[in-house]
Amino acid sequence: MEHVQVLIAGGGIGGLSAAIWCRRLGLSCLLLESKDVLGGQLSQIHNEIPDFPPRVYPNGAALLEELLGHPAIRELRPRLGETILRIDAETHEVHTSHQVYRADYLIIATGVSPNIIPALADCPRVLSPWFSTTSQAATVEGQDIAVIGGGDRALESASNLAVYARHMYLLVRSDHLRARSEWVERVNRLPNLQIMWETEASGYSMKDGRIRLDLRSEKKDAPKSITVDWVLPRIGVRGNSQAFASLPVFDEHYLKTDQTQRSVPEWIYAIGDVANGAAYSSISLAVGQAMKAVKHISLGLQHQHENID
Repeated sequence: MEHVQVLIAGGGIGGLSAAIWCRRLGLSCLLLESKDVLGGQLSQIHNEIPDFPPRVYPNGAALLEELLGHPAIRELRPRLGETILRIDAETHEVHTSHQVYRADYLIIATGVSPNIIPALADCPRVLSPWFSTTSQAATVEGQDIAVIGGGDRALESASNLAVYARHMYLLVRSDHLRARSEWVERVNRLPNLQIMWETEASGYSMKDGRIRLDLRSEKKDAPKSITVDWVLPRIGVRGNSQAFASLPVFDEHYLKTDQTQRSVPEWIYAIGDVANGAAYSSISLAVGQAMKAVKHISLGLQHQHENID
């Protein structure tokens, strides 16, 4: 069994920032990433990043390229393609797809995953959760598209796609939109957008390369189906906390932490989107939480050494 002082789960900006702080504060660390590349969701950000000072990055790839050039990251020896399967809170054992570690501390930075609609799980005309409605919108020009969701991301997607689409449907499960007023005002001005209230997709069938969406609604005059070329679900995200079933969570499987990012038991920390929830998803916040978690570990070790002396 390999012993690790600080084991970092996740190679996105939160996990990489934690590795940088470990080096600065003299802690040894090992970073595990389930995919075969570093970067996490940064590689899926195709729009401009204006709120990570001091620079404005054209997209996530540009930020990732700069981050990977950091001296601490260049010397990092991450283990890619290794997934945490479960942890033993009492023994500090971390079981992965490759081996078992004994970690003094574990920092979880595993991010989030998009929610899926079970009725459309195997549909070939569902756009990827990572489909960019800024850089890839032109690929669906002249086609009919159904966006599912009523939050900011759903309305932003509908607004971006409406520029190119022939006709847009916005399927909203409730009788109101959850998005910010600026997005609501924008979609209300779109001439080719139809909002379908209190409506859910319950199934689908394919015909001539198009998808017929079966609809379920409490409204008496609601159509039973619509036919479109593509469907884009935007129904929120959930925390990637499946491997940490013993830890306390809130809302959509987000890990609960205290003000120092510490979970229960106290040798485990969580940072970034997996601990923040959708409302506070932020690159800047993830980086700050990485510093706070590693600093708290460092201060705790200093306190232990002082007591021994």
